Amino acid sequence: MTDAPFKCMEVLGNQLRVEILTLLMEKPRTVQELCKILGREQSLISHSLSQLKDCSFVDFRKEGKSSIYYIKSEIFTTHTDKPLFELFEEHSKKYCKHKHKKE
Repeated sequence: MTDAPFKCMEVLGNQLRVEILTLLMEKPRTVQELCKILGREQSLISHSLSQLKDCSFVDFRKEGKSSIYYIKSEIFTTHTDKPLFELFEEHSKKYCKHKHKKE
């Protein structure tokens, strides 16, 4: 059994990462756009995006020299009556294979 659902919930337990997700739900954005909107340093935004990407909540595509981040997981775009933890379990089974294994 993996601890991926718990890791996903832990990553979402940070206000900045939730603010980033909220902005990305509106539209894809660059790191620079997120820094400007949130008033935070590039290193902090990049670190938060890396954690969100590790859990497959977001991904990016390259456009020239810029990386455009966008929502990857359906957990934020699909409306359902399923319990939250069940959604995280489904997410982790789909995206987090071989990640975050318990030892």
